[in-house]
Amino acid sequence: MCAQCALAQIWRPGKNVELVSGSAAGAASDAALRAVERLLQEKKLIDVSTIVVNKPGGGGIVGWNYLAQQPADGHHLTLLIGNLISNYITGASALSHNDFTCVSQVFSEVTAVAVRAGSPLKSARELLAKLKADPSSVSVSVGTAFGGSGHIALALAAKGAGANPKKMRAVVFPAVSQGFAALYGGHIDMLANPHSSFAAPLREGRVRVLAIASPQRLSGVFADVPTWKELGIDATVDAFRAMAGPRNMGAAQVAFWESALRRMTETAEWKQLLEQRSWVDRYANAEGCKTAFKVQYDQMRAGLQELGLAKR
Repeated sequence: MCAQCALAQIWRPGKNVELVSGSAAGAASDAALRAVERLLQEKKLIDVSTIVVNKPGGGGIVGWNYLAQQPADGHHLTLLIGNLISNYITGASALSHNDFTCVSQVFSEVTAVAVRAGSPLKSARELLAKLKADPSSVSVSVGTAFGGSGHIALALAAKGAGANPKKMRAVVFPAVSQGFAALYGGHIDMLANPHSSFAAPLREGRVRVLAIASPQRLSGVFADVPTWKELGIDATVDAFRAMAGPRNMGAAQVAFWESALRRMTETAEWKQLLEQRSWVDRYANAEGCKTAFKVQYDQMRAGLQELGLAKR
């Protein structure tokens, strides 16, 4: 056992490391992956070159299919998000979290529901009452695919209010920016998205965030935003962000990346990035990452069952 531990500590990448982005350049998850790459290089936590390769499509499916075909030699990683789990549960993809080797959870996000600043909906309680009276009376953008964390959190909130989530008018757009444009233009009533996407519009006074699907309130610009839990609604969905490689990566490779990413999250630059982007500081090692996957799987499956989208 000691020999195996020693081996795990001495392995290092010996060639270019490919970081696979499942979204287009400039998207939120792509920006997060590029921030990880930059800090790994700047802090000299890795001795070889790295490159971000964009494989967008299918809410991450194209990129994750690509990664699953790469050798499990520690030179290919990606950022996993909740779409991996929801795509599997809805049957959109055959890949699940069990098809990858999670090496570290680097941060989390939570889903928020927002309306434009001039919306007649003033609070989450008003929204819950409206959903209970007629869930089809409000339209909401739920991201780039049905069944994502935003869709699920709102479905759980609707159920908690006594409404039928299946009757909600949910729409998707190819890009989050289009969802915001539709919101600002009055073409939809609400937007359900990771909370960090609302930070800048909230500071600018362009949106009003009604509630977040977090176990406790956030700080900073979101300090005054109530949680669904505060309102008596069981709608907590932790949209964590984790670094992972292909299935069956060895202990040596996992140990290297776990150590490198832990040290990255301890830097002042990373903590500043968390504050700037309103990300939740929630690091977990490889084992903790597996546990987080299981928790999110159960949360998302419950929500997708309420929406009638669960096939697994």
